Amino acid sequence: MCAAVLVAAGCGSSGVKGGSEKAAKLQTIRFQKPTDNGPSPFTQPADVSGPKTVSYPPSGSGPFGGTGSNQVCDRDLLIRFLKDHPDRMRAWAEVEGIDPSYDSVSKYIAKLHPVTLTRDTPVTNHTFINGQAVGFQAILQAGTAVLVDQYGRPVARCRCGNPLTEPHYSSTSTCEDCPPHYTPPSDTYCRFWYHLTDYDHNTYTNSYYSNKDYDKTWIEFWKHGPWMKCYEAYPDPPPVTLFEIYSKPKPQQSTPAPSYTPPSNPNPQPYQHQPYNGTTGGGTTGTGP
Repeated sequence: MCAAVLVAAGCGSSGVKGGSEKAAKLQTIRFQKPTDNGPSPFTQPADVSGPKTVSYPPSGSGPFGGTGSNQVCDRDLLIRFLKDHPDRMRAWAEVEGIDPSYDSVSKYIAKLHPVTLTRDTPVTNHTFINGQAVGFQAILQAGTAVLVDQYGRPVARCRCGNPLTEPHYSSTSTCEDCPPHYTPPSDTYCRFWYHLTDYDHNTYTNSYYSNKDYDKTWIEFWKHGPWMKCYEAYPDPPPVTLFEIYSKPKPQQSTPAPSYTPPSNPNPQPYQHQPYNGTTGGGTTGTGP
């Protein structure tokens, strides 16, 4: 019975929203390690080995799980792959609720923030089957590289490019591929989808940021934000190189100071010398005291 439920959860034919809801009702959750591509991934891996390692505690309640990961999302890889596969880009955009054009999708991804999960995190994951996004419940193990949006919500898993949405948690769900004696996380701690503060609005207050500065600003903000125990902003992510996230300001052209031009006098009068007569103001007439 569990095998049949798992097949249904991974290979359903429903659309995006219906698929997510039906998968949730099947009461099966797939446990996914950071390097597990999962069934029918949306894209080729869009995570790379970065220069830094993010530490995290063991998964669940047991002594298993890794202690660090250097995998980090490369937004350029995800953008390029979706551009080259328009059918997947359309399905990906539909899950995220954005316009399916390349311009909208690329700009949306460029402004996402690479982070590393430091807790096992329930999500609704999505596979790509028969031209559609099909939702299934998953637990992403700590150490997984994901992208979060301006509200701090995980919206893409970079090992497979899958879009992510809010999980449908059930305490009675069957956990497929979970470690022995595993205690699944509840949805009471990192409730990303119940916190709607627009961090980008609060974080980016100037008119222009370079792509490097864009990432650095988010990293500094994360250190004081509400999700410090849920994930870590990757300390040195690959920057977006395909285009500028913020438009560069146009160079200001300085107006040169006008040069001095002496006034012209077309009919100059010859100077007439007047003898000084003892009064102030030479050349005047008057009477003495």
